[in-house]
Amino acid sequence: MLCPCMGENEIQTRTMVLFDLLKEYRWDAKAVLVLGALASTYGGLLLPIHLAFSDPVAASIATLNQLPIKRTNFGPWLNSLSLVVKAMVDITKCIVEFERLPFKQVKLDNKFVGETMSNIYLASYLVVKSALACLQQIPYFKKIQQAMESRRAAGELSSLGYQLRNIHTHLNKQVDECSTKIEEQIYRRLININTETHQDNQEVLQLLFSLQDDFQLQQYSRQIATTELKEKVILLLLSKPELLPIEPLLFMLQQLYDHPSITTTEQNYEILWIPIPSSQKWTDKEKENFNFYSNSLPWISVKRPWLMSSTVLNFLKTEWPYRDGEAMVVVMDSNGNVVNMNAMDMVLIWGVRAYPFSVAREDELWEEDGWSMQLLLQGILPAFETQVKEGSEICIIGSDDTNWVDEIKSLARKIQNQGFKFELIYLSKHTIASESAMEESSILFWLRLESIKRSKLKRSESDRVFEQVTKLLDFDYGTHKGWAIIGKGSATETGEIVRVDGEKMTERMRRILRWGEYATGLGFTEAIRIAAEKPCEESHTVVVPFEEGSKKRVVTCEKCKRPMKKFVAYQ
Repeated sequence: MLCPCMGENEIQTRTMVLFDLLKEYRWDAKAVLVLGALASTYGGLLLPIHLAFSDPVAASIATLNQLPIKRTNFGPWLNSLSLVVKAMVDITKCIVEFERLPFKQVKLDNKFVGETMSNIYLASYLVVKSALACLQQIPYFKKIQQAMESRRAAGELSSLGYQLRNIHTHLNKQVDECSTKIEEQIYRRLININTETHQDNQEVLQLLFSLQDDFQLQQYSRQIATTELKEKVILLLLSKPELLPIEPLLFMLQQLYDHPSITTTEQNYEILWIPIPSSQKWTDKEKENFNFYSNSLPWISVKRPWLMSSTVLNFLKTEWPYRDGEAMVVVMDSNGNVVNMNAMDMVLIWGVRAYPFSVAREDELWEEDGWSMQLLLQGILPAFETQVKEGSEICIIGSDDTNWVDEIKSLARKIQNQGFKFELIYLSKHTIASESAMEESSILFWLRLESIKRSKLKRSESDRVFEQVTKLLDFDYGTHKGWAIIGKGSATETGEIVRVDGEKMTERMRRILRWGEYATGLGFTEAIRIAAEKPCEESHTVVVPFEEGSKKRVVTCEKCKRPMKKFVAYQ
């Protein structure tokens, strides 16, 4: 490109040689490479001139290269060059935009597309040819003091600039028309996702991202093709780039990727993060947040999401129930059909057990699950799985009254010393302070309760689960000292879980202590339930024949269900 050309014919020949050299590149890449060569050459010439008045070294370089230092000597020529270069850049932007259009996703009129392609070829040719013409101006630039040659060179560049500007105006109109038609078709197809028949999820994923690049996704720094998601259930996570609030999303990751109960099911689904900015244009801070989280968290994310189609983003904001700042999880099955518009709550409640995360699966899970310790603690407490296997009983207390909490802890230790086996966990609204010091588990516990309530409200159900969760979420810590939930970790029946308000809990625990050894053998949940019953007004006797092991047997009153004192009689 830097070799001198003698006349128009030689520039034409050199242009064709360049096209042959760049034949393996796309049309936008051809134009960009040639512009880069032009910018590099003229940048090396103009930079020393620009710095000459403030940097002696730059002034010396300009003098050695026979470059004019006084801007007044080459002002008209430089203005003409700027006109040409700006027109070339604008044309190249049109070519780049055209090459990025997702023609594979739509069907446009072949005649219209053919005409636009012909103009793209012509525009690319003129950009390359104009770059060569500009480079032939370097000798005039170095002889800028020759006024006549300078004016002639400036005139040639001005004429070329106006020609390029006219071509850009026409090409820009055609590319905009192509883009508008494509965006309209894409929007219509997105609306009809569930009415069209798909062989797999590939067509829909290509439609959502609408990019020509085959590697549209990434996991950490590894590029991923959409074909790697074929035959998988896709959980489309829509959120702000800064992922706030982050706790539910980290809980979701724990439930779907890090939970010990996960076996091979994780191979059948993937989380795909689509960050949505607050405005149409991404800020530097949003890009920084996206790059940090996409390289830190194990889910798959869109590569360079700021290049996503504005039509797709508009569809996500208007047709799907995405609200700015509220993360949601849209589930797409392996056939590309949307089966759940927001599965966030069911993931936070059941984790991988919710697979395939459809609305129908949520209905099934609520048919299976009732008010139980599994519903409250599964996937939250690290030791819960072991406690379930061992059949341990659990007592969860919640309060902001430290005196009441200390009293409950003291009573619990005394009851445990009598032979009762249970795990005591203390929760407040914001923190947790138990013997295992699981602050994170407290946050997850309240997140799950909120998810349970939303799930029930969505189904318009007002059952025992909804009633108990609502009472916990709306608990008045000013009126009552706290609350307690007692039950076996393995309990699945609603009746096996007991909830008691603060003052009543302390009364029942003191009552159990007064029973002493006569209550030995009862479970803690059973003892708490029995302690609520009123004692019989009259004493009575029950004769129980001696049996092997009867010393450990607990005999309860048939009326009040309380443990009875033991006496041994010989006959």
